[in-house]
Amino acid sequence: MDASTLSRAGGRPAGSHHFGLMLGFACLLSLGGCVNTSLIDRWKDPSFSGPPLHKVLVVGVQKDDGRRRLWEDGMVAALTHQGVQAEASYVVFPSKAPNADELGSMASRDGFDGVMASHFVSASQRTYWVPGDVGIGFGWRWRYYGYWGAAYGPGYPETEHRADYQTDVFTVDPAGGKLIWTGITRSVDMSSTHSVTSDISRVLVPALSKQGILAGKSS
Repeated sequence: MDASTLSRAGGRPAGSHHFGLMLGFACLLSLGGCVNTSLIDRWKDPSFSGPPLHKVLVVGVQKDDGRRRLWEDGMVAALTHQGVQAEASYVVFPSKAPNADELGSMASRDGFDGVMASHFVSASQRTYWVPGDVGIGFGWRWRYYGYWGAAYGPGYPETEHRADYQTDVFTVDPAGGKLIWTGITRSVDMSSTHSVTSDISRVLVPALSKQGILAGKSS
């Protein structure tokens, strides 16, 4: 559910505020609130048949060290909850994310069978019109009222902020390993790095387990 559909205070038509409160209450009754992240694209190596990964090295490729640590800690926590052993790369490389050679060397040395690397792809925003009180009509009248209300009604503009992140999963083996899964998540109306990481991990980890990429509770 989009966070942008929730009511925000200020300048709203009568009735929309109560609707927003109802939506907010519904979110509180769901699993810890409304999830603002979705998996919009994915690819899995069709030749990969397992075994699923049991020990994963997590890498957040971000220049901001604080954000990188929050990202890696959040993903490690989600993987651990799923039953997968995981470690953040900043434990060994605290100043910046390891390069490809450093990453491969560490993963092989410490017995990891997989690497999960995430990076920021792009950001965007869109503005759309939220109508005020909906008129009553039947057939074409209801449809017509929708865009009539956008032009003349008591609605308001809403801006939605989006951020796309790509996550790649690699195997680690004597042959050098390979890319077995990649996906792009889209987060909407991000409030903090912590909330984005939490949302992305809640979407990614179960999906990876379901597809046989990760070991754990669903394998």
